[in-house]
Amino acid sequence: MTPVIFTRLLTPNSFSTKTVFIASSLFMAGVFAADLFLPADIRLHVLYIFPLAFIALHCEQASMVAGGLVLSFAFQLLTFFMDDMSLGTLATDIVIAFAASALTIVLSRIARQREKALRSSHDTLRSILDTSLDGFWHADTQGNLFDVNPAYCKHSGYTREELLGLKITDLEVAGNAANISGLMQYINERDNGLFEFTHRRKDGSIWHVEASITYHNESRQFYVFLRDITGRKQAEEERRIAAIAFDSHAGMIITDASGNILMVNRSFTQITGYSATEAIGKTPALLKSGRQDREFYQRMWNTLSERGHWQGEMWNKCKNGSIYAELLTITAVTAPDGSITHYVGTFSDITQSKATEAEIHRLAYYDPLTQLPNRRLLQDRLSQALIATARSGLYGSLLFIDLDHFKTLNDTRGHDAGDLLLQHVAQRLVTCVREGDTVARLGGDEFVVMLEGLNKNPLEAATLAETVGEKILAALNQPYMLADYEHSSTPSIGATLFGGEPITSEELLKQADLAMYQSKTAGRNTLSFFDPVMQSSVSERAALEFDLRSAVSHQQFVLYYQPQVIGNGRLTGAEALVRWQHPMRGMVSPADFIPLAEETGLILPLGLWVLETACTQLAKWAHKKNMEHLTLAVNVSASQIQQADFVDQIIAVISRTGANPNRLKLELTESMLVSDVEDIIAKMSILKARGVGFSLDDFGTGYSSLSYLKRLPLDQLKIDQSFVRDILVDSNDAAIAKMVITLSESLGLTVIAEGVEIESQREFLARHGCHAYQGYFFSRPLPIDGFDEFAQRV
Repeated sequence: MTPVIFTRLLTPNSFSTKTVFIASSLFMAGVFAADLFLPADIRLHVLYIFPLAFIALHCEQASMVAGGLVLSFAFQLLTFFMDDMSLGTLATDIVIAFAASALTIVLSRIARQREKALRSSHDTLRSILDTSLDGFWHADTQGNLFDVNPAYCKHSGYTREELLGLKITDLEVAGNAANISGLMQYINERDNGLFEFTHRRKDGSIWHVEASITYHNESRQFYVFLRDITGRKQAEEERRIAAIAFDSHAGMIITDASGNILMVNRSFTQITGYSATEAIGKTPALLKSGRQDREFYQRMWNTLSERGHWQGEMWNKCKNGSIYAELLTITAVTAPDGSITHYVGTFSDITQSKATEAEIHRLAYYDPLTQLPNRRLLQDRLSQALIATARSGLYGSLLFIDLDHFKTLNDTRGHDAGDLLLQHVAQRLVTCVREGDTVARLGGDEFVVMLEGLNKNPLEAATLAETVGEKILAALNQPYMLADYEHSSTPSIGATLFGGEPITSEELLKQADLAMYQSKTAGRNTLSFFDPVMQSSVSERAALEFDLRSAVSHQQFVLYYQPQVIGNGRLTGAEALVRWQHPMRGMVSPADFIPLAEETGLILPLGLWVLETACTQLAKWAHKKNMEHLTLAVNVSASQIQQADFVDQIIAVISRTGANPNRLKLELTESMLVSDVEDIIAKMSILKARGVGFSLDDFGTGYSSLSYLKRLPLDQLKIDQSFVRDILVDSNDAAIAKMVITLSESLGLTVIAEGVEIESQREFLARHGCHAYQGYFFSRPLPIDGFDEFAQRV
């Protein structure tokens, strides 16, 4: 009965069922043991000691022990009363039951207090977790989340409901089951640990966390506190990058607000030669080279004060005294209140790049041979001078200088001699002008001198320019020592003024160039000023050049044929002479367009057309009984024969037209022989072997050497018409004509005279051994139809 009553008196809110059951069992066991073995006076003491001791030990509460002591005294008093009253067994059981009920009440109150304390502790812990700025996880050993706090939800962007359905591997960027499993095993062995992870938020962004993980072995669960350390990681990365940057190839220097050096990097030492120990405590003035003036540094500090940074180029001095160029950037470091705390200077050595830049500038703006300004720099300075002249009203002058017969020096002495002469000329020109004037080389043997600020009166300015021009003429007329060879050279100078009327630099150069050509026409080695009449002539020349180009493309040319005869008029051949049938100008003389064709390069397509047309006609004559013996002479220009494929062109034309090469005669001028004679001889020899004949035109007017003449594979010498014209009245012309005839005989060549206009000229030539003629006495140049009629008549 006692156990039943004891059990029923236990309330549901007292202790756990397990605790009450154990306590009741101990109490009943004590009752039966006391009845059997213990004396009556101590029996009851033992009965309540066992359950009270168990409960006290189980609850580990001081209040339990206190309550047990109170009940112990109560039982002791009851025992004395029951012993004195000699109560029976039933009464004893009732007393015991009463005591048990009292005990149960005490235990129940104690249990409620414990539960309340636990509930308060749980609420406090929950409140701490919910208000914590750090995230919190509660996870099992499989990595499943079953509790998170609001802080982690906020950091991750997930709701609590979304997170409770995820695993740890869903949140860790590099997470996988194997890694998480290994981590859990590591923590399981050590109960806790501090780790760093990278998590991915719901929006895909990355954030770094520091996780403090504790493993509860009994519940086999993990308790994880997570702190957002993204800012710290970024700061660490920035410090790492800053450290790398500070140790970069660029020199770095950090000073305090007063400019005292606090820190330098390794590149600073490598560039300047100063160690950190030598530099720290000093100011950047340690590096001053003296090339920047005080105003430079004042402007630099003004910019730093206004903008907080400055960048520019500077020349500084190394420890060993050498000067180097640097590109420097200075940045002011400010405190939150705006005051400057430090300056950071970053610089790189640009000495080599400056040298390269200077070399590029020199190559772009200076002539590499003479070191004078080139055309580009001259035009730039000329444009500036024109602006300055318009502002000041002072006239300036441009002198265009060309060396006479420079090509002859190049051809006879070589380009090295020519280059040496150009260098000497450049040096002499510089000595003839003022320091502020410009001497430039345009190219080849052309120089330009620009004189600025001469005078406000144009006549006075022209006089001053002429004085400088005369000084240049005198200086350049002095002999030159070219290695071991003394050479004489003269210049032709053209001058023009600028100022007053607006003019472009290109137009000004053209004016000076025209004046220089006027000097050439006047006999060279002289100075000529620009005349507006020249401009008209130049405009006419430009128009003629335009028409000439059109004539070549539209084939406005025709060939005329001037008969060549022997004796009293027997026809032996003809010379092909080109004529230009201009649609507006009419028939244009070769004297007007051939020199222009030579200058513009149009002589090449024109010469090829003449050759092909002549060979075509030669092939037609071969089918006519009375004309098959005729030869045809075709003039070849220097530009043509200097072409690398000249021989191939001639052979191709002969093959294409079917002309007999033995009837073709190419006429060369003596002036060609001053340029690369060996190449000309080689080409002539190849064509000579193919049957082509050669005649040397204008013999006696040039500067060829007789030694070259002996080596040329010629067939004929031609007495120039300038000697034939006055052969009867000018003894010199007569002597030259006789010399040519005699020379031809000695060299085994035939001789022909051109420009024969009267019978007495023919008779004089015949009397001295020349029997072949060409001139108006026999016939003018004729179109092909007229030539055919002439051939029929003779």
